[in-house]
Amino acid sequence: SIEDFIKAVGRQLSESMTNDLYSFGDIVRDYGIAADVLFVWQGESADHIELCGEKAQVIPLATDEAKAPLQLEVFETGDHYTYHCEYHSNRFSESFIHALTACLDKVVSELLERERLSQLSMLTSEAETLMDELNHTEMPCPKTDIVSMFRQAADKFPDQPAVIFRDEILSYAQVNDISDRIAAYLLDKGVGQGKVVSVLISRSSYMATASLGVLKTGAAYQPLDPSYPQERLNFMVKDAGCALLIADEDLLDRVSEYSGPVLLTKDIPMLSTGTAPEGNPAPDDAFILLYSSGTTGQPKGVILEHHNLVNFCYWYRDYYGLKPGARVAAYASYGFDACMMDMYPALTTGAAVVIIPEEERLDFDAIRARFEKEGVTHSFMTTQVGRQFAEFYPGGDLKHLSVGGEKLTPVYVDKGFSFHNGYGPTECTIFSTVFKVDRSYKRVPIGGPISNYRCYVADEKLRRLPPFVPGELIVAGSGVGRGYLNRPELTQKAFISNPFCEEEGWTHAYRTGDIVRLLPDGNIDFIGRNDGQVKIRGFRIETTEVEAVIRDFPGVKDATVQAFDNPDGSGKFLAAYVVSEDKDKPVSEQELNEFILSRKPSYMVPAVTVPIDVIPLNQNQKVNKRALPVPTLHSRAQGGRAVEAAPLNVLEQELKGIISGIVGTDDYAITDSLRDLGLTSISAIKLASNIFNRFGVQTGARELVSGGSIQSIENEILKALLAGDAKREEPNENLHADISHEKRCRLSFAQQGVYTECRANPDTVQYNI
Repeated sequence: SIEDFIKAVGRQLSESMTNDLYSFGDIVRDYGIAADVLFVWQGESADHIELCGEKAQVIPLATDEAKAPLQLEVFETGDHYTYHCEYHSNRFSESFIHALTACLDKVVSELLERERLSQLSMLTSEAETLMDELNHTEMPCPKTDIVSMFRQAADKFPDQPAVIFRDEILSYAQVNDISDRIAAYLLDKGVGQGKVVSVLISRSSYMATASLGVLKTGAAYQPLDPSYPQERLNFMVKDAGCALLIADEDLLDRVSEYSGPVLLTKDIPMLSTGTAPEGNPAPDDAFILLYSSGTTGQPKGVILEHHNLVNFCYWYRDYYGLKPGARVAAYASYGFDACMMDMYPALTTGAAVVIIPEEERLDFDAIRARFEKEGVTHSFMTTQVGRQFAEFYPGGDLKHLSVGGEKLTPVYVDKGFSFHNGYGPTECTIFSTVFKVDRSYKRVPIGGPISNYRCYVADEKLRRLPPFVPGELIVAGSGVGRGYLNRPELTQKAFISNPFCEEEGWTHAYRTGDIVRLLPDGNIDFIGRNDGQVKIRGFRIETTEVEAVIRDFPGVKDATVQAFDNPDGSGKFLAAYVVSEDKDKPVSEQELNEFILSRKPSYMVPAVTVPIDVIPLNQNQKVNKRALPVPTLHSRAQGGRAVEAAPLNVLEQELKGIISGIVGTDDYAITDSLRDLGLTSISAIKLASNIFNRFGVQTGARELVSGGSIQSIENEILKALLAGDAKREEPNENLHADISHEKRCRLSFAQQGVYTECRANPDTVQYNI
C-alpha cells in the first residue's frame, strides 16, 4: 500500500540521518563517484523535521562537493512546493526537464489519491492528449488484395517494364502471362485458398512471377532462402504443410525430406497458356508465410494477409512519391520481409522492379553501376550495408534510400537523395515507423507510425507511459498480421486486443518486445530488446536458438550466447561461452562453427567462442552477464600462439591500420585470416571500400571473408599497380598527368622512411620540394 511505502521511506530516511557521520558528499569526493542525479529536500525548518511521528535532525548535504549533471531541489513555501532544477544542458534538454517535473507532479498527486503503488500513473492528461494526436495516421485505403492491384497495373501499363534481372526485361503483360500459367498449373494440382506453396529459388525474375502465380490461386507462398542450412529448410517446409514446391532443380537437395509435388523453374516456360484464373483472393486471405527465430530453438512462421500488404503499398506510394515508370531495386533476400517492400509497391503502381544479382549484393561499385544502368530511383538495404553505401554512393538517379533491420548509428548524407531509417517487426508487415534523416542526430530516431498504424509505449502492466519514459512498444492497426502458424500459445501472448482503443480497425495489436521511448516531437527512440532477441546482419534471432545447437555438439556440457557491439559500430556480433565436459580437452572452435553452420544460417555462427569453467548465475538462477569475461574478436585468430613479430613494410603497416580500425584489434600477423579476426560480410564491404578509396584497387568482399589476409590484399594491390589496373580519381582533371608510360616501382628504403615520416606528421612541409 502507499501508506506502508511512505512509512518505509520515512524509516529509511531517519536511519540514514542517524548514520550520516560519513556524508554522501565525502563519499563522492573520496572515491570519485560520479553522481548522475541528486535529490535535495529543503524544508522551512533547517534544524529538525518530523518523520513517522518522531523528530529527526537535518544535516544539510554539501552540494558543492557532489555537483551532479542534474540537481532537483524541492522547496516548501507556505501551502505549496516549488521545484528548482539545475542541469547540464549538454546531457539533458529543457523538454526532458519539463517532462520529469510533470511526472513528479503527477505521481505526488497520485500518492494522495490512490491506495496502492500498482495504481499509480505517471501519464498526465496533457501528455496523453499529445500522444493521441501523434497517432492520428488515418489514410483512405480500399479493401482489396494484391492480385487485383497488380492486374489493374498490368491492364494499364501492359508494355511497361515490370521486372528487370541482368539483361532480362519482362513487361507487365509478360509477368501477367507467366504468373497466369503458373497459377493455372497450381490450380490443376489442387492448390488454392488455405494452402501454402513453398518457393526455393535463386535470385531471378521468378521471385516476382512465381510469387504472383501462387497468390493468383488464393494460396499463400513461403519464400525460402537457399543459403539456409538443410535442416532449417526441411523444418520450414514441413511446418508449413507445403502443398507444392516451386524450385530450381539444383536446389532440390536442400529440402531432402520433402516428397510432395514439385514444379521446376526450368519447366515453367513450357507451361501451356490455359485459362487465366478467375476471381481474386479475399483481403483477409493469407498472403505470405515468413519464418523468424523462436525462443524454443525452432523458427516460427508469421502469417500476413493481403490487406496488410495493400495498406503498406498505399503508404509507400504516398510517402516515397512512387509513380509509374519509377525503378525500385530488389536488394533484400527473398526470404526477408523487406523483399515484399522491394516488389509489391512497384508491381501495383506501374513501376519496375530491378533485381540485384547475388554476386553484386556485397559489391558497392557493382551496385552503383547497376543503379546507373537501370536508373534506380528507390532502394532498401539492411541498416549497416545501407549506411555504408550511402556514404559510398556519389549520387545519381536515386531519390530515396531506406534502411532497416538494426539500430542505425548516427549518420547524415547529403548527396541529392533522401535517407530514411525504418523500423518494423515481421509480424507488423515490414515498416511500422519511419524517419527521414534530415540532419546529424546523436541518436537517430525510428520516426512515428506510418499510415493506419498506431504506436503505444507501455509498462509491463500495459499502462501508457509519458514522453522520455522507456517502455515496450505496442503496435496496432492495418499492418498487424494474423499470428503464428501452429503456435496458438505464442500468438495469444504476442497478438493482443488493443488495451488503449476499441475503435473498429484498431483492436488488433502486437507486443513487439522492443524497448523504446517517445520523444515530445512524436518520434520514437529505439533503445533495445527486452528479451534474448538480437539483430545480427539484419536478421532477428533468438540467442537461445544458437545455444540449443551448441549444446548438441559432442563434448559441450553447457553454453550461453550473448550479443556485443562491434568495435567499428557495424551492428552486433555473437559470442559463445562454452563449458566442456572434459576440462582438459576444450572444444575445437573451428569444428563447433562448422557444426553450427551445418544446421543454422551463417549469421548465427558466433564470431568468438570463449572457453569457460562454469556459466555464472545470479540470485534468480539466470545467467549473470556481467560476470562473463569480455570477449575479444581476435581470440580465435591466435589459436594460442604468439603473433609473428616480423617487421612490416610501409604498405603492410597502412593495411594493418585500415583493418585494425574495422576489426577492433591490431594483435595479429600478416598471414592471419581476416575471417578469424571477426570480419563479416558487412564489415568486409567497408574494408573493400576503404581499400578502393585508398589504393584504387578492387577487392571482393566475399574473397576478403573467405580467404583474406594482409598478405593476400598486399599481393592484389601490388599486382594491380604493376599491371596499371589501379583506378584513382583525380580531384582536378587539369592536374592529371599521363603516367601510362611510366614504370611502376616499389619505394626504396630511403623513400619508405620519408613516406612514413610524412604519414606520421601530415602537416609537415619538411620534405616538400
